[in-house]
Amino acid sequence: MGERIRARDWSDTPFGPPADWPQSLRSTLSTCLRSSIPTAIYWGEELRLLYNDAWAPIPGPRHPGALGAPAREIWPDIWEVLGPQLAHVRETREGLAVNEQMLPMQRYGAPEETYWDYSLTPIVGEDGLVVGILNQGQEVTNRVFQRRREQLLLDLDSMLRVADHAGKAMQQAVERLAPQLPAERVGYGVIDDAVETITVEACWTDGTLADVTGSHPVAIFGEALHRSLREGEVISVFDCAEDERITGEPGLRDRYRAMGLRSGLVVPLIRDGRYSAAMFAHSAEPHRWTDNQVALLQTVGERIWQAAARIRTEARLRESERHHRLIVETAQDIVFSTDLEQIVTACNPAAGAALCLPHEEIVGRAVVEFLDPADLDYAAGMLRQKIDDGGTTRYEITVISAGGERMRWEINSTLAYDLEGQVIGIHAIARDMTERHAFDQRQKLLINELNHRVKNTLALVQSLAMQSFKPGVDPDAAREIFQTRLGALAAAHDLLTREHWEGATLGELIAAATDNHIGDDGQIEATGPALRIAPRAAVSLAMALHELCTNAAKYGALSGAEGRISIAWQVEDGMLRLGWREQGGPEVSQPDSRGFGLGMIERALASDLAGEVVMDFDPAGLRCHIEAPLDAIAPETKS
Repeated sequence: MGERIRARDWSDTPFGPPADWPQSLRSTLSTCLRSSIPTAIYWGEELRLLYNDAWAPIPGPRHPGALGAPAREIWPDIWEVLGPQLAHVRETREGLAVNEQMLPMQRYGAPEETYWDYSLTPIVGEDGLVVGILNQGQEVTNRVFQRRREQLLLDLDSMLRVADHAGKAMQQAVERLAPQLPAERVGYGVIDDAVETITVEACWTDGTLADVTGSHPVAIFGEALHRSLREGEVISVFDCAEDERITGEPGLRDRYRAMGLRSGLVVPLIRDGRYSAAMFAHSAEPHRWTDNQVALLQTVGERIWQAAARIRTEARLRESERHHRLIVETAQDIVFSTDLEQIVTACNPAAGAALCLPHEEIVGRAVVEFLDPADLDYAAGMLRQKIDDGGTTRYEITVISAGGERMRWEINSTLAYDLEGQVIGIHAIARDMTERHAFDQRQKLLINELNHRVKNTLALVQSLAMQSFKPGVDPDAAREIFQTRLGALAAAHDLLTREHWEGATLGELIAAATDNHIGDDGQIEATGPALRIAPRAAVSLAMALHELCTNAAKYGALSGAEGRISIAWQVEDGMLRLGWREQGGPEVSQPDSRGFGLGMIERALASDLAGEVVMDFDPAGLRCHIEAPLDAIAPETKS
């Protein structure tokens, strides 16, 4: 600047030739040119400018034309601020210092929000009057914007930290960001490469430009710009009408004009090497975007991305926890956890129902309070095994509820760890196997009983076959006899099957054994109290009654229409007394020998009923009297 000043012809300016410059100007200019601080001199009535090299960049393209020019011509954009300050110094002869003074400069053809620390010091001439003003200062725009950014981020962090809805958090973030930018629209969008769209999830506008919330094809903003964003390049457009990236793509400038968009700043957010989201600021007028504004959009975009990811992750976790809690709370299985001291730390309602306690009251109690004392060592061994070997243990143990009910639980348990990988307790799922054990036991008993019954039935069928097909008997007659005896046996089994082989009533048994002829034509009459008898006794009694009916049909009361049979029973002194009496049939005589039927009646009933059978061959009609103790024929009581 010294060389520039010395080389210039000042004779045609209010300064005049340098040789004639007053000592006050010479001395001040010498100080100015040697200073490393941006320094300028406003001299004379028109406050014409002289300045040093450090001050030269401040007016931007106005340098070097600003040298020697009146201040008002150089600073028309900030004269409303600077003019009164300069006048004040001249009038009061007192210096002025300002900090972070906002000066709306237009150094590069568009308004800028700039901030300055500077001082204005009066220069007193040889006549004691103020002849000029010394200006020293520096731009602090970055400092102001940095402080604003830090405050904004503090506010954003406080808001986003407690936000629980991603969309609402994004909208609040862009609304807080907007006042920090000279923009009519600010927004945040997520990129979907699969379908080549940008979904604007949050948008603020002052009404000058339209709200663009929603999904848009990325091509709408230009292929060239989109390619640059994919590569992580920040897009700063001063004027859409003149930017070659826009004017070079057919129809794109007209598309921007139709949207009212004149200037824009887009900052891509790259995640895992992929263009994933973007922060944008749009203006309806040309605007030169600063590094501060780029950094602001970049930082706020990062905060929004992180907050949205956190909120969505926490929402998924809450939903997962709610889902798992619902599963645990509604599970039929018993779920609980303990610490290493075997103190219950949590359990589900099913555990409370099984132990006859509200599940909240189980928490804090020791597991051993509910275990059979005989299983304590076994349970401790299972815990040691898990701690020593890890993995899952599966075992059965006897548990006693608060009501004293004994249960058999199958337990699957595994170790629980803290964030450092240290064992802190046990997670367990238990299933009440008491009913299954009882069922298995019943099945075992039933199988054993079935085996016994099958053997007895096969032996009985074998005996029936041998007696029915003995030598000397006509084969056709033998076959018929055998089939009728098998039918009687099957009828008895059908009756018992309907009763689940838990016995049958004597009345039902007599009806089945006499082929349901009771009362049909009055030939057979059965009377007696209700009495249930065991399966083995029922089969023997059914076969005996069948043989009596068969004998009566061939030789006795049922061989003619006038014959009658009376079957009556009663219970006295712990004994069953059953009588069979025939009358009205052919005259009866004592047989020379016992056939299979009558022999079976005497032998089988005496054996299976632990009773006594008396056959009386009264000429007026056969009589059979059966006595058996009730405890020998009654079904077993289920415990």
